[in-house]
Amino acid sequence: MGIDRPERDPAPVRGERLDTVAAAFRAGERIYRSLGTPLYGALCAGGADDPDIIELASHGQEGAQPVHLFASVHYLLLRDSDDPLSRYFATLTDEPASPEQAFPEFARFCAKHRDEILPLLENRTVQTTYVERCRALMPPLAQVAKEAGEPLNLVEIGCSAGVLLAFDKYAYELKGAGRIGIAGAPLTLMTEVRGGPPLYIPKIGTRIGLDLHPVNVRSAEERQWLLALSFPEFREQQARLATALDVVAQTDIRMLEGDGLALMPAVLAETPSPLCIFHSTCLFYWSREAKTALDALLMHASRSRDIYRIGIEPSERFDSWYAGRADSPEQPQGIAQSSWGEVVIARYRVGAVDSRVVAHAAWDGGSFEWID
Repeated sequence: MGIDRPERDPAPVRGERLDTVAAAFRAGERIYRSLGTPLYGALCAGGADDPDIIELASHGQEGAQPVHLFASVHYLLLRDSDDPLSRYFATLTDEPASPEQAFPEFARFCAKHRDEILPLLENRTVQTTYVERCRALMPPLAQVAKEAGEPLNLVEIGCSAGVLLAFDKYAYELKGAGRIGIAGAPLTLMTEVRGGPPLYIPKIGTRIGLDLHPVNVRSAEERQWLLALSFPEFREQQARLATALDVVAQTDIRMLEGDGLALMPAVLAETPSPLCIFHSTCLFYWSREAKTALDALLMHASRSRDIYRIGIEPSERFDSWYAGRADSPEQPQGIAQSSWGEVVIARYRVGAVDSRVVAHAAWDGGSFEWID
């Protein structure tokens, strides 16, 4: 991620914040069910009206409190699966119990383990990543490489463990269009790309990742946190992520810890051209002011060089709905479940920016459609 947490709110604002967290839980019921995790959907439904759960979740990352709490519980269960709550998590049992019955056990677990959960909410961040997201990153990176040249130097904002920075280490099976990527790749990702130019894997130069808390893939504890962020029902994705983390451990990636905006000037100064900065479901959690500041910083830097930026983020309407700011918890019209991601390519040149939405992608990158 790229922005430090604000200081804790004073009491009057704290009440408003609890209302916002409760709204996020109400919206989350629909969101998580549609994303394929009925367990988290059911926990959102039960938690929305539970003041203890809302108060506990409010200590989590701004804009991501429900999933931050769920991941913290998942993390503790992965360490010790003896608790009865484990029977609802598909990662911990081959025959999970009905998620609709899970909330009472979840509330009990949270009360019992509050002292263990709080440090995870206050010190960890939501760094959810799936190697499948490389499927949405590869097409725009190929397009930028064609325009900017190769080897393309990469900087990822909100890199987590750096899984996306190693996108060229995997192979891609394109529906109806064959396979691209290195022979003998440890992972082959299935995807569908509609429209656009022929795809290829560009040559990559330097790889730099920026994150408030980069994940050390050589640390068993930190890998466990990243795996805990995977939805419990996504057992295959979790297994592929574990393989991808092994690949990252063997890839030359420079990880920088800190605020992305603060780190960016020095990174720009020392990274050669051609340069592409990218982020995926990261600026989703930034404030509007922070997004504007990043844009201004890159425009200023582009007075002496061209800079490309790829953003794969939910639309603003989905952002508001997900964070509980929308008027209704119902999914807004026009937001298809298969295309929550907008793919933006921005070119910064001589102090200005040309930014355009070039494609829509499924949230996991499984389908990618260029905009004519």
